[in-house]
Amino acid sequence: MHTNVSEVTKIKRRVYISLARLAMKDQLVEKIETIPETLCTSDTPRYRCCEYKEQAILSERIKLAMGFDPDLHKHTPLSKLAAEVENVEDDEKVIRVLSIACDHCPIDKFIVTDACRNCVAHSCQNVCPKNAIVIIQNKAFIDQGKCIECGRCKDVCSFGAIHQNSRPCERACAVKAIRADFTRQASIDYDKCVGCGSCVISCPFGAIGDTTQIVQVVKMLKNSEERVKAILAPSFLGQFGAKVGPEKIKAALQQIGFTDVYEAALGADMVALNEAHELVERLEENQPFMTSSCCPSFLSLVEQHFPEFADYPSLTVSPMIALARSLKRENPEEKVIFIGPCITKKLEAKGEESLDAVLTFEELGCILVSMGINLTEYNSKVELNDASRHGRNFAYAGGLKSVIGEVLKLEGKEDMFKPIQVDGLSNCVDLLKQISNGKLDCNFIEGMGCHGGCVGGPGNMMNMKVTTKLVQNFANKSEWKLATENERAEEMKKDLAEKIER
Repeated sequence: MHTNVSEVTKIKRRVYISLARLAMKDQLVEKIETIPETLCTSDTPRYRCCEYKEQAILSERIKLAMGFDPDLHKHTPLSKLAAEVENVEDDEKVIRVLSIACDHCPIDKFIVTDACRNCVAHSCQNVCPKNAIVIIQNKAFIDQGKCIECGRCKDVCSFGAIHQNSRPCERACAVKAIRADFTRQASIDYDKCVGCGSCVISCPFGAIGDTTQIVQVVKMLKNSEERVKAILAPSFLGQFGAKVGPEKIKAALQQIGFTDVYEAALGADMVALNEAHELVERLEENQPFMTSSCCPSFLSLVEQHFPEFADYPSLTVSPMIALARSLKRENPEEKVIFIGPCITKKLEAKGEESLDAVLTFEELGCILVSMGINLTEYNSKVELNDASRHGRNFAYAGGLKSVIGEVLKLEGKEDMFKPIQVDGLSNCVDLLKQISNGKLDCNFIEGMGCHGGCVGGPGNMMNMKVTTKLVQNFANKSEWKLATENERAEEMKKDLAEKIER
């Protein structure tokens, strides 16, 4: 895990572990009201005025962790929500602001520095629509009570004497989906939000969080009549320690109740084959370029913020959905749960009948801790060998671009392939703007919302450089290759159209 874990993360994990432990013991309804008082007493470290404020915030975190909207259920007892947890409302909103935890960031967004020369022009004062700038003792000052934070004064100051200070959540959001209202309370514009989770990990007060399905998954695993299958994202290597390999992880998942464990990299193999052929078809139809569609944050970015490119993303679904649909076709009654590094996968899974739940690696780790599982103690010979080297390399930026290039090379069409790869949502925004201005020459764009790709996702627990290396080592050990003569690849290609077109 990360060597430096923030207090925000520690608090969140304590909540998750407590919920999972009570759900495992069938004591959730009976004892959920005790969690805030147990986690925060008069003797534990506090970050607010008193333990009662801390406990109130913990109650809101618990509601969010169970999948409920804390604002909608502000006065609903935790025990009542715990009794209804399997019927939680489904409203397309995964990331929410915890109003009670928001510090309202009492910072002045625009301030006048000592560089102000009290010039004759007074451009800042003239441009202000609210008359918020006054001159006192030969220097401009901003009346924060009148300031509406429009930034016009900063833009016109010839000396650059007006400094802009942005809030952490606003600074983290590349699509400007978070703004502070007139009370300086953070709020999310869901018409702009792409669910990347950058705001969740950036808020130093932990006031922005994502819903989880921890309790629902524990209940599934406890039900002996249900068969539950797990799909592990390719970046699972190293998430529970550099020495915890795939065999130990698979064995642990089977011990806690998963009947089968699959690599999402197998779905990536499906996607790579289909996407390579789709690209060729589009180029032959004179479409200028195609973008990848495996990262839901990038796909939402294109569709919501660059509507002029709405027809350019691949119609191929993500590896998660490709494999989930395949598993559901085999047995529709079995449960399928995706486990990965991504918050926006929770959003992608909404309305997808092939998926019953989505967990992050962090959430899975909390479930394992709640059950007393120590992965380092396993000495398992269970193998996890579902996918090719190519599918496993989807975990980091450039993996998809690489495998499509190899598929086209096998088919003698590599000369027509002019790809570009971009990761990090702000970089994706910059790239799409350049394409809008006609400044880039490419015909395939691999876009990933997180820096470094999935290995940099907000639900990861290990350093990105470490996991990338471990993923690459594991990929190179793959016993089968993505090639046309491979029987497994041939089987996948036969019915791809039914399985993975979105």
